Amino acid sequence: MESLHPMVVHYPNALLMTAFLLETLALLLRRMSLHRVALWNLALGTVGASVAVITGRLAMGVAKHSYQIHQVMSRHERLGYLVLALVLGLTGWRLLARDRLQILARWIAWVLLAVACGAMAFSAHLGGRLVYEFGVGGSFGRSAGEIVVH
Repeated sequence: MESLHPMVVHYPNALLMTAFLLETLALLLRRMSLHRVALWNLALGTVGASVAVITGRLAMGVAKHSYQIHQVMSRHERLGYLVLALVLGLTGWRLLARDRLQILARWIAWVLLAVACGAMAFSAHLGGRLVYEFGVGGSFGRSAGEIVVH
């Protein structure tokens, strides 16, 4: 195996999506206990996202490259940094406030988490393309030099 990145990315994806689902339910049902559980998922997902970004940076050094791969990989990387910045900010904000946010602040945090999850989902799609379409990090997909016309 060339990289740990494919093994670690699933944890932050699951944790952050779960945090979003729990935050949504907490806001709709007005349950503080769900906010707390969502915060735990957010915090653990943030740690996982940090590991995913670090292992992703390391994986770039050993991955095969072509112009097309570079284009997709660059977008995947930028989205990873965006997600990490958003969830680091959200986690820090909520922890500093001891998760005692007013309702407007909770909705703002929800929107930011939704943006982070959307960016993460698109980044995951690009990561899947890198593996299964271009064969980065494995023996899947076509060779690095092939050109596909859409």
